Amino acid sequence: MKKQGNGQRSFLAAALMPGLLLCAIALPAPLSAAGFGSGSAGTSSGQFLKIAAGARGAALGEAYSALADDAFALDWNPAGLINIKKNSMAVMHAPYLAGTFADYFAYAESAGEVGSWGVAFKYMNYGKMNRTDSSGMVLGTFTPYDASINVGFACYITGFNKDPEERFVLGATGKFVKSKILSDDNTVSADIGLNLPYMFDNRFRMSLTAQNIMGTLRYDKEEAPLPLILRFGIVTKMTDYFSLTSDIIAANDNMPFLAMGGELKLPIYSDMDASLRAGFNTRAISDVGGARNVSFGGGLRYTDYQLDYAFSPFGDLGSVHRISAAITF
Repeated sequence: MKKQGNGQRSFLAAALMPGLLLCAIALPAPLSAAGFGSGSAGTSSGQFLKIAAGARGAALGEAYSALADDAFALDWNPAGLINIKKNSMAVMHAPYLAGTFADYFAYAESAGEVGSWGVAFKYMNYGKMNRTDSSGMVLGTFTPYDASINVGFACYITGFNKDPEERFVLGATGKFVKSKILSDDNTVSADIGLNLPYMFDNRFRMSLTAQNIMGTLRYDKEEAPLPLILRFGIVTKMTDYFSLTSDIIAANDNMPFLAMGGELKLPIYSDMDASLRAGFNTRAISDVGGARNVSFGGGLRYTDYQLDYAFSPFGDLGSVHRISAAITF
């Protein structure tokens, strides 16, 4: 049986790469016809909702929807909340591009056999700007920002007589989104996620996620929808210490893209381990020059405490450093 399982995993690993590349090639045509293409760039509001929360997911090239297993799941795939067996609290701070920064806070806990639930707050600050008149005279300053509050849950929806790994998991999130430039506007939206049962000796899982499925924001006289984001995620546990992740991601205001990442865990002793991570994606791959579309990072876990870091270059625009921490209790 052991040799057969190893053979299945080897076949899966060999088939994973060409299968994902095939999907990445085949999907853009029908999605573009539905409005998911470069011709729709600039048609969505609330772009901060696309910014990755948590250094772990960012370091994996943003291929994280099938692997998310702590409070950060509220920003990636709410079905991932089911992995929380106690309580989980997570925070992130990320100095972003052009003097902006992003912060994130989330808390989630298990509700026993019912499932898990959580709440999250995401904030994007664009820095202080001068307000001028038509002649260029400074009239004062203002500080634009975006924010969202999410409340989500996850529960098993099939196979209650089976092991948890063999069940389908449904997750959903309701969110309140606010945006302010000079005036402000707000809206409500929702995410939904589905984790399929594990396969191949609990080493392979797929997930489906739809984010920001409704809601619009008005800027002056113009109204624009939030960015609808569709994700198809895969996690493959090659060994107990090494995992591969991949996501095919399609937003309704740009071309679909492929993201892939790898995570290597290095045991230090029984209560401590370190992680090395790397990833890449093909999002807007030709839009800017310089090093881009890759990411690197690492993490350190001691008992119930986790500290992570991610570095993401954005070519000529600069680089982004994310620091996040999580605790289970």
